Amino acid sequence: MNTSVSRRVLVGLAAFSALGLALTGCTSESAEDAGGSDLAIEVAGVAIETNDELAALVPDDVADRGTLTAIQFDNAPADTFLDENDEIAGWGPDLGRAAAALLGLEYTAEVSGAFDTFIPGIENGRFDSSWASIIVTQERLDVVDIVAVHESTTGVITSEGAGLDISTPEDLCGLRVGALAGSAFLIQIEEIVAICEDAGEPAPTIDSFPQQGAAILAVSSDRIDAFMTAKGQLSWLLREDSSAEGLEIQPLDYQPNLEGVAVGKESGMTEAIAAAVNQLIEDGTYEAIMTSWDVDFGLLDEAVVNPSVEQ
Repeated sequence: MNTSVSRRVLVGLAAFSALGLALTGCTSESAEDAGGSDLAIEVAGVAIETNDELAALVPDDVADRGTLTAIQFDNAPADTFLDENDEIAGWGPDLGRAAAALLGLEYTAEVSGAFDTFIPGIENGRFDSSWASIIVTQERLDVVDIVAVHESTTGVITSEGAGLDISTPEDLCGLRVGALAGSAFLIQIEEIVAICEDAGEPAPTIDSFPQQGAAILAVSSDRIDAFMTAKGQLSWLLREDSSAEGLEIQPLDYQPNLEGVAVGKESGMTEAIAAAVNQLIEDGTYEAIMTSWDVDFGLLDEAVVNPSVEQ
């Protein structure tokens, strides 16, 4: 039950250095084999079949099309990424496959490194959804629906030889700090700018990067001091069998973030996707998927649509 794409991207630090990745179509092989609206697939060792009651929530035009379309980031393991076989992987795509199957749909995805194009692409109807790494912010809720599926915190990665100890937001004052273009982490750095200014400290310099690979390389080459992204992604980067070297995760855990599935407000799919994810939570498939990617933290008891955001 894999999803094939047509280009080679290496996992680990080599993957993070890939530049200029283009959009590439992906299709779920198991879903293709099943065909039609009565699907049976396996995700994380769990057999999943179409649930007729849930499938009835799918709008007619989507049901007739037979697919749940998604745009996925190519390089944010273990959330969503391309593996060494050029296949879309991660807990986000796995949740997408499982939810789509419950709804009688085939999960299909395009893969891109240009994260800042995702929300516009969903808003304008090019894609139905994007699974994982979509942090809930009011700005995003104004234009898309978000079904919360996980709680994470923001982490900071630095060069191992930099001698930095970043335990509080104030420890970032005066540093060169990067984040992914279009991400909520840029907003968080701007918040830290205000914290530093209020404390009478120099503000951090903000750098945005089109791809995580470019940001990781910038840290390794001392062009920036720190890179901020989801803590779980940083933990995956530096897991025991990773080839990444010379990097370290700092102690700072900044602001718990709800993240989840972005869905087009005009797609008519929000209710169906939320119901499908809640079914996966109830029957244990959600936990099986998350833990299969070593994500045993921040699991939710309910997939809430458009949760409130503290201002």
